[in-house]
Amino acid sequence: MVRATEESERRLQRIAERRRIPPVPDLRFEYSYVRSVAPHVHIEQAASPPPSTSEKGKEKAVEGLVLESQGREVVRVEWGRILWITTRDQVISPLLQGALWGVASHFMRPLGAVLGAHIRTWWARGATRGKDVPEIEGNGVQWLRNWMGSILSASVPTVSSASRLH
Repeated sequence: MVRATEESERRLQRIAERRRIPPVPDLRFEYSYVRSVAPHVHIEQAASPPPSTSEKGKEKAVEGLVLESQGREVVRVEWGRILWITTRDQVISPLLQGALWGVASHFMRPLGAVLGAHIRTWWARGATRGKDVPEIEGNGVQWLRNWMGSILSASVPTVSSASRLH
């Protein structure tokens, strides 16, 4: 019983090792913003000031204590650069992207209408719908029928070829 459990655990572990998928990258804005701002924020360790002593005998008490260095950090920020990065990422870039999409959609809408009209006329070309003229299929319908016929005839045996096999 124990051996079966160990084997199943090993087998599951091998399957898990084979199916390891790399993690999905985190594409949130904050990480890229922090990375672009990080070179302009400087954190430095500051030396602690020497202990103050007075003249009335406190000098001896300070000397007797073990002074630990207090880890003071001085943060120096280049605000001008950070303001530029923030403005660029939050204002200028979205504004340019929106303007580009607006201009592109202004030109692409009529282009799409013209392209659609050409496709519709090609699809219906050859199709006549009159009372005196026999009905003829358009180019699109002919192409679609031929394409489906080539797919179905290649995969499904016909009656004559099926009778030859038996």
